[in-house]
Amino acid sequence: MASSTTTYLRNLRKGELTEFAEISDLKEYADLKKSELEAALDKHLRANSSIFSGEKRLGDYYKRLFQPARVSSPVKKEPKAETSSAASEEKKTTRRRKTSTEADDTETEKTPASTTAIAARTPARSPLSFSSLPPSPAVVTDAIDRQTTIVREKVSDAWTKSGISQRSDALRSALSSVKSIETIIVLLELVSLSYELIPLRYLTTFPAVDTIATPEFSVKMPDLFVLITGAFWAPFLLWALTSLALPLTVAYFFNLSLRSQASHSHSTRRASATAGPATFDPLVYNIAKALISYLVYANHFTFWDVFSHFSVEKVNVSIPGQWPGLVTGSAIGILTSLYEAILKK
Repeated sequence: MASSTTTYLRNLRKGELTEFAEISDLKEYADLKKSELEAALDKHLRANSSIFSGEKRLGDYYKRLFQPARVSSPVKKEPKAETSSAASEEKKTTRRRKTSTEADDTETEKTPASTTAIAARTPARSPLSFSSLPPSPAVVTDAIDRQTTIVREKVSDAWTKSGISQRSDALRSALSSVKSIETIIVLLELVSLSYELIPLRYLTTFPAVDTIATPEFSVKMPDLFVLITGAFWAPFLLWALTSLALPLTVAYFFNLSLRSQASHSHSTRRASATAGPATFDPLVYNIAKALISYLVYANHFTFWDVFSHFSVEKVNVSIPGQWPGLVTGSAIGILTSLYEAILKK
């Protein structure tokens, strides 16, 4: 005779049985047929009732499992009688059934402790029930792995769509050359010189706002009228002459890369012609810049009184590190030029 739990599981669809199997962490259930899954699930849930009895989604199953068994007397099978006494035997059997039923009812009324004992065996939900906990560590691990995979995929997609990786690669490629390093050094010198030569003039003051606790602050703007005075152009032209014009002129005429191109073989020369030799030799440029900077700013060479000592000192104090800073920048350019030339060999 099928139990109430077996009947309950038989009336469920296979999808619901599969959900029960996942909740209770039933192993290797995917290939089971519905009838096999019913039997395996019934056996698994019975064996692990102490673990999953608090699971709300399995409440209907355990309600049927733990309900008291019905008390009834077994029906005795009577031996086959001859055809002539069938009617009389049927009457006797009916009377015996009635008598047995009445006796059972009387016995049940006299012994309610039996039912109480069966009900006592039904496990009650403890106030410290762990129904909120997952069924097993494997389920927790799988859930964490799934969520981690989802988050990692979303972060990867967002990173790819942002284009940061492509922009950083392009920026790295642009900065990985001697020309880029030299440009950065010259821009730093120019910004420092402009900050010193173009003063800031007071424009207005914004009052404090008490509601958002903002203090008052003054607004200053660069005084561009200095651009029409000699106090700006004399130091600026001196810096342009010593850091750009003269070193570039020397690097153009004393271009060692031209001699290197001419000494290559025919095949190498053909490949080099595609890229073309550098117009200005970076190594010669930095050497010339270091010598000129030391001569002008350390020894106050005024180009035969073309520039004043004031202009020389103005440029010198404007550059970070003064003339040693100029020589240090040139030394960095010399090292990078040599390193780049070695890599090209």
